[in-house]
Amino acid sequence: MQHFSSFSKIVLIALSLSIAGSAQAQNTLTFTAQAALLDGGRYGMAYCQDQTAFYMVGGGSLTAPLTADVFRYDIAANSWGTAPISSGQVAAQRFGTAAIIAPNTSASLIYTLNAATLAAPVASVQSLRVDGTSAGNFSNPTPASTAGVAVWNGLIYAYGGQLAGGVYTNQLRSYNPATNIWTTLAPMPEAKNTFGAAVNGKIYAFGGYNGVANSNRIDAYDIATNTWQALGTLPTTVSNQAVAVQGDVIWLIGDFINLSYLAAYNTSTGVLRTFTSNLPPRRNAAAAIAGNFLYVWGGNTASAGSATLSDMWRANVESVVTATTGAASRSLLQAYPNPSATGRLTLALPGPAAAQLTVVDAQGRLVRTLPVPAGSTKFDLNLAGQAAGLYQVRWEAAGQPAATCRIVRQ
Repeated sequence: MQHFSSFSKIVLIALSLSIAGSAQAQNTLTFTAQAALLDGGRYGMAYCQDQTAFYMVGGGSLTAPLTADVFRYDIAANSWGTAPISSGQVAAQRFGTAAIIAPNTSASLIYTLNAATLAAPVASVQSLRVDGTSAGNFSNPTPASTAGVAVWNGLIYAYGGQLAGGVYTNQLRSYNPATNIWTTLAPMPEAKNTFGAAVNGKIYAFGGYNGVANSNRIDAYDIATNTWQALGTLPTTVSNQAVAVQGDVIWLIGDFINLSYLAAYNTSTGVLRTFTSNLPPRRNAAAAIAGNFLYVWGGNTASAGSATLSDMWRANVESVVTATTGAASRSLLQAYPNPSATGRLTLALPGPAAAQLTVVDAQGRLVRTLPVPAGSTKFDLNLAGQAAGLYQVRWEAAGQPAATCRIVRQ
């Protein structure tokens, strides 16, 4: 049995109360219709985005439980085009996840993984160029459909899901597309399917389903320390939600039971806001943030293919980050260049106060502590003698909020 200190219990209770309390203050968002999806729509599709477009891969349709089409939505033109950009370059699938690496560069690739077929999860990572052509398939030793996926510093993290044979897993693995290597990491606290996102070096998992019951947990995985932390509970269970990231805020859209569920969780404050809206109810949808807008498209309202949705909507959510954060302020510590090939970086400090910098490696081991003289707004950090990898720098000054940032030493 896992035990918590009295302090940890107090923190967890406080976080749960702040989440539950904030959920009572309902807010309203107004969505406007955008270009409809082609081919009658999709549900359970993999989706991702870059700066100019949204992409969706596979999914169920009005006529087929599995499809192999890839669609591209042009944000500026509000258009899905006139046809899929690809058909047959990936296996027919649904309930997969997609991640895009090096967006809007010549090296940009879409990686689709952990999708379901009628028999078992797709047993490979399938990569596509943004024009829809195949860039090759790669190994996936233990694929799990309906798993969460997150991208951080060029690595893809897959967590939870349903293995071949129907068993739910708590596995967390990272995949390095550059080396085609999978690494097993600390498992989630629960075995289930779940969805979330990565923000500021942490991977968040919200709710989920374990084959028997839905979950209301919020858990976060710290990439730097390879540890999970329970952050509290949602006011209700949630599963089959779409997810989108807006700065420090993670949006949750739809639910298997409450198809009108719409909430924003601020990762820096632990505050959750729930919303009412005119968005038609749905689950198994897709979502993305572009500019100041939250986009939601597709999904379904029941298990039958005839319940597939083809509509697309967007709402202006510019004010949500500030309002969700409330009066809390967060000091910012930034590093550049980051990643650094030489190990030499310049830190932009949160303020000119006398402070201390603490550097730890990915295992949480102390690398060094450094004093920062009063009046400094920048600091030259030299990690040239350190091994390549992920490091965390923490800035602490008397009477001010601490600030951290992640650094990649190439």
